[in-house]
Amino acid sequence: MKKLIIITLVTLISVQNYGQSYHPLPDSNAKWCIKYNNHVIPPPIWWYTNYWETYYSGDTTILNQEYKKIEKTEYDIFCLNTIINGPDYIGAIRDDTNQKKVFYIPKSGSEEKLIYDFNLGVGDTLFSYLNFYQPLIVDFIDSVLISNEYHKRIRFQYDEAEIIEGIGSRTGIVEELIAFEGGSYLCALYVDTTLIFPEHPCNLSSTDTCLTLTVKPQFKNSGISIFPNPAKNQIQIKIQSDLLLDKPRLKIISTNSKICKNQILTDEITKFDISNFTPGIYVVQVIAENKIILNKKLIIIE
Repeated sequence: MKKLIIITLVTLISVQNYGQSYHPLPDSNAKWCIKYNNHVIPPPIWWYTNYWETYYSGDTTILNQEYKKIEKTEYDIFCLNTIINGPDYIGAIRDDTNQKKVFYIPKSGSEEKLIYDFNLGVGDTLFSYLNFYQPLIVDFIDSVLISNEYHKRIRFQYDEAEIIEGIGSRTGIVEELIAFEGGSYLCALYVDTTLIFPEHPCNLSSTDTCLTLTVKPQFKNSGISIFPNPAKNQIQIKIQSDLLLDKPRLKIISTNSKICKNQILTDEITKFDISNFTPGIYVVQVIAENKIILNKKLIIIE
């Protein structure tokens, strides 16, 4: 009898931890930092990795409902202070604290879509706009301690996905819930400059050559372009004429750090024969006055 009472009390305490109140998403200045692995085939995995940030970009009203606008900016994994895509508006999000549900209107749509539902119990199914595979069935519910408060966490069968009150999911905020053959995962959630979740953010310094070389680009990458990419037999490097005054040097570096091409650029347009290069992923660097002014991934195909 005593044992039964103790078990019951422990269960009640556990339920109380995440059942007392609903924790909504951050109200403003939130930024979700996300890594995406394109493949699961090493080595090395970081050659197939992307990094982006999804964040609030202001408020908006749609059909008399208040939403947070969401933007996305993708950065060069080899040089994190270099933007390669964005910022782009991708949609608007609304956290209904009364229903304990989160809704999303994608950029290309006009109808509100359910993405998170924190009313679910074990055995219930989440019909989320962010799930493109089989239905997600709740397998387990517990809580996560975040900023000294317990946030409800819902885990789904086969550990395919999980969602957390006030955070989003293990893959991000409006990213696909199931990370299939790689996929995205949430590195960190910041509000202003404060790390909210997890306790330790992912470390990108091992891939960020701009950081490891303690060098910051001094020019915008828009002054240099590589075409085509992916490439097969030949690439073309186009560079602004004013950058040629600094005698920029181009390097093409393989995954094993071998310098496959090392040449001074003297013309605005230079063509390089790459037909003898082994297909794979390379890094193209352009260096001027001991500063990296371009650090870009190049894919060579068969």
